[in-house]
Amino acid sequence: MTGLIVGLALVVLVLGVLVAGLLRSHAEILKALHELGAGLELDRAGDGPAPVTIDGVVPPRRSDSPVPDSLVGTTLDGESVAYSLQGGSTLLAFLSSGCTTCQAFWSAFASGTPAVPAAARLLVVVRDLDEESESELRSRRPAVVPVVCSTTGWDGFDVPGSPYFVLVQDGRVVGEGAGASWPQVANLLGHAAADTALHGNGAVRESRDNDVLRAAGIEPGHPSLYEAS
Repeated sequence: MTGLIVGLALVVLVLGVLVAGLLRSHAEILKALHELGAGLELDRAGDGPAPVTIDGVVPPRRSDSPVPDSLVGTTLDGESVAYSLQGGSTLLAFLSSGCTTCQAFWSAFASGTPAVPAAARLLVVVRDLDEESESELRSRRPAVVPVVCSTTGWDGFDVPGSPYFVLVQDGRVVGEGAGASWPQVANLLGHAAADTALHGNGAVRESRDNDVLRAAGIEPGHPSLYEAS
């Protein structure tokens, strides 16, 4: 009887060691995937915007940072396109064919262009077709919203995963983030656009400051600008 108990104890001990090893291996794999940018889909419901996180770290906002002059890529029909990002407002929706959360956005864009923050032009951006399922993209292609295949666009904006949205105004990023539904994203970016309109972006602030200086008689080269503090 004693031998049986000792034997069972040894079996339990060995199984415990194996399970611990498997859990540690699984944790290391998940960590490695996070470092590579995986696991960014937002397959959960929530009441507010859900920022993209990697190991609990929220990527720094690029608000008011410069962007590429144009979004360059191809359509699903193979035509080359280039959309200027230097004038007006553009909302870039970075989606993919294999992202389950993205389906909510494909559906939201299916029948027409939804109300977009800052009255921005909406563009759906997917990776090049050698990285996507063309048949899936064609089955989900919106009737009105353009779909641009552009891996360079993803790289240019350092997109961490899909779905992800970047709002550009006059060549500047004024808001970005992700959510589990279109209303969440629209609300998130709507606040960012409103803040920018209230306080102005970098170019607006510079112009405003220059106007104040000129009104005070201070022009470029004025000695007061070079006085030691």
